[in-house]
Amino acid sequence: MSEIEVYTARYERAHGHAPAGRRFWLFTLVSETGAILYEFKLSEQLIYPVALERAKAAAEQRKAFRIIVEP
Repeated sequence: MSEIEVYTARYERAHGHAPAGRRFWLFTLVSETGAILYEFKLSEQLIYPVALERAKAAAEQRKAFRIIVEP
């Protein structure tokens, strides 16, 4: 499987900077056709790199093409 694309533009427009810090992160997993497969909301506060790794694991499991970092 190719690398999963991580789309951060929505988050950057809403917050004025790239994703960073500790928070309850929300990711949307999207298929190659653009259909939303799953909304992945973490139930604990994590720093962004750790949260993104968890989202990538879920995306691989669901065969997602893109991860959208939601504001």
